[in-house]
Amino acid sequence: MQITERQIDDFKSDRKDITPPLPMVLRLVPLLFYCSIAVTVILSSIFAIQFQLAVQKRDTHKTQSASLVTQTQDARNQRTALEALLVEITRSMGSRSLIIDLRLDREAENPSQIRMGLSMGTDSTKQLDSTVEKISSLNYRAFSPTQTLGRGMLDYKATLVYKDPLSKKNEEGSQ
Repeated sequence: MQITERQIDDFKSDRKDITPPLPMVLRLVPLLFYCSIAVTVILSSIFAIQFQLAVQKRDTHKTQSASLVTQTQDARNQRTALEALLVEITRSMGSRSLIIDLRLDREAENPSQIRMGLSMGTDSTKQLDSTVEKISSLNYRAFSPTQTLGRGMLDYKATLVYKDPLSKKNEEGSQ
């Protein structure tokens, strides 16, 4: 049996389309959906990177502020140490002595050392000895001191080095 000219693929009859095809706007809906997913992924990654950068920036600000606080406290402690040194020097002056010039210089590179220059109006070195003793009571040690006595005036120059009293106790305890 031979089928002529016409092939039968389906036994269904041809019908008209029941619904018309989608308008162009509605054909863009799936495309817009996939684009929105891609934009969401891209924006999420950008926000995650920005968040990490903000956390790093916050941490650096925290460490900088902590170091600034310690520097401020160190400066405050050094200032009070200088004030205590000035008070002890002025209190050590006797009734026949006069401070003509007092200079305390501290270098930023080595803040534990203070260069001191003291000019006193006195004839004896006993006043200088009592002043140096008062300075020693504040745990400062005079390094390379020089003194000049002439015409009722005594010049004293030294580099004062702070000696921590706790370190001395620790050294004695370890021996």
